[in-house]
Amino acid sequence: MLRSSRSAPLRSSRRTLVPLSTGLSVLLVATGCAALGMDDGRETAEAVAAGLAAGQVEEVRFSNVTSTAAQEELDRVTEHAGGLSPAVEVSAVEATEAEDRREASLSWTWDLPGVDQDWEYSSTLPLVRGEDGEWAPEWAPGVVEPSLEEGEGLRVLPVAADRGDILGAGGEVLVTERPIRRVGIDKAELGDADPAAAARRLAEVLEIDPDAYATAVEQGGPEAFVEAVPLREEDFRDLDAAQVQAVPGLLVVEDELPLAPSRGFAPDLLGSVSEATAEDLEKSGGEIEAGSVVGRGGLQAAFDDRLRGEPGVVVQKVGLQEDGSVRPSSATPLQEVEPQDGEPVEVTLDRELQSAAQELLADIESPSAIVAVRPSTGELVTAANGPGSEGYSTALLGQYAPGSTFKVVTALGMLRKGDTPGTVVQCPPSITVEGVQFNNVESYPAEFVGSITLTDALAHSCNTSFLGQHDRISQPELVGAAAALGVGTELDLGVPVFTGSLPEEEEPVQHAAAMFGQGRTLVSPLTMANLTASVAAGELVTPRLVATEGLLDDGATARPAAENPLTAQEAEQLRTMMRAVVASGHLGILQELQPDTAIGKTGTAEFGAEDPPRTHSWVIAEHEDLAVAVFVEDGDLGSITGGPIMRDFLQEAAAAPTAPSASPGGQE
Repeated sequence: MLRSSRSAPLRSSRRTLVPLSTGLSVLLVATGCAALGMDDGRETAEAVAAGLAAGQVEEVRFSNVTSTAAQEELDRVTEHAGGLSPAVEVSAVEATEAEDRREASLSWTWDLPGVDQDWEYSSTLPLVRGEDGEWAPEWAPGVVEPSLEEGEGLRVLPVAADRGDILGAGGEVLVTERPIRRVGIDKAELGDADPAAAARRLAEVLEIDPDAYATAVEQGGPEAFVEAVPLREEDFRDLDAAQVQAVPGLLVVEDELPLAPSRGFAPDLLGSVSEATAEDLEKSGGEIEAGSVVGRGGLQAAFDDRLRGEPGVVVQKVGLQEDGSVRPSSATPLQEVEPQDGEPVEVTLDRELQSAAQELLADIESPSAIVAVRPSTGELVTAANGPGSEGYSTALLGQYAPGSTFKVVTALGMLRKGDTPGTVVQCPPSITVEGVQFNNVESYPAEFVGSITLTDALAHSCNTSFLGQHDRISQPELVGAAAALGVGTELDLGVPVFTGSLPEEEEPVQHAAAMFGQGRTLVSPLTMANLTASVAAGELVTPRLVATEGLLDDGATARPAAENPLTAQEAEQLRTMMRAVVASGHLGILQELQPDTAIGKTGTAEFGAEDPPRTHSWVIAEHEDLAVAVFVEDGDLGSITGGPIMRDFLQEAAAAPTAPSASPGGQE
């Protein structure tokens, strides 16, 4: 039968108490006992205080109970207190009206888990002088904490801090606490059902590994709840209700978890959260407590300290049942340290554009990506990956040959040799470099073979026009032109990125191939969106993702100055040639955009050992302050595969309301 449970929070609907491991017990009672002599009882009190701090009383002779009974009672009192070791000192020993009685004041200091504030108080230890003249301690629960009475004990619970949200462009919430259902097997409710069989049955419904889950259920304790998977509410509703309810021992627990707006929304960039593992606890050096939620990958991991906040803690007096368990609704707070909630992290990601990009890539089977940067501000507004990327950040970390989109870099190198968009260059059908023949694509238009302008060479993507520059533009000069557009230069987005790489020196054939984006030249979609943004802005654009001030070191995010930076005139000439790609070349599909002002470049890069080889498909474009790179790992010509995707994305962007910048200020 389907059962649903919700744990009652201590103070708010978003803050839940997570019990510490019940396998630990507080060491509160004395080890051994010093020989008690004819004194005022201080020596006895100090021996007991030392024993309380050490955690043993089995050898202590009490005046009113056996040592065994005292030890058992202390174990019950402290069973739910989480394994803490207090410091206990004798602050005073005072006489009473009775000559044979003394009262020792014990000062207690507890180092509470996960917080800087200690729990401090005093308790009274009664001392009784026996007929032999020796002092003996008198046991009572109040020795441990003065308000404790028979049948009561201590419980220490951490109070989780609310995790900070991740905000997108315009302050829109991207990641926040959202409802989930934790689905699993409650072994206490299995009855006669076989645990492994029930686990496999549930695993089949949830489409998870049945062997792994069956093993986890079998290894769980006899009353354990073994979670199978946390599900978003919409995913839980999509399950076959009849099959779910038929699983023996099924338990569904309502909870909350920091989640993105939808499953699959920028998971590589945003990251995820989950409960800290033993390895996490060890690495944290005590900064993370058991039961804490920590970031995994992406922004959640990069800024975990800020997002996680500081946990609180509550010490409670609780009623105990005969079996030692806590009596329901019996908790009285004795000490509370409020948690410090995590702080938000604001980023430049645009929710609408990110969602639009992911939808456009949804049916592409190979790795794919769309990256968009605003030239005016450097804001990274889209970093989307298709399902074929299988969780990998193709957008930011992919390493691929750029193909003919890299001709923009070679064109910049030619401008730096004195050429202009109108310079006449040669476009022969093929060029041979040290015995290796390079050709134009079979579909290259015959009317643009021979003597053509540099603008036409870029617009129609003549391979040989750019290959022909291999003995005119050196590899270091090509590397310099690329760096002026951001290729291969350092960049700190707060998450790992790949900005491209080119060998500083290259042998002739590889150098010739690099002229049209082949050889050993590698870029990511982010690299090419950055290149396009820089051309549009007229200067090197430094993309930025984190908008919250102070989270990234300004010195670390500043890019090293290029030896020969991009000039406004060079950028204007490149824009002229890239406009021709739309107006008369391979990207005519972008003329459908309004206003008809887009610039761009297509690219195809061969890879693999097949004959003919497979190809990467690239398109870069800029329109209305949005520089975009579209990439498909296994595609057709850039104009065929990437062109329609680019058009549709830019149309979506034009129709979407423009989110305000995450923070004011122009591009540095």
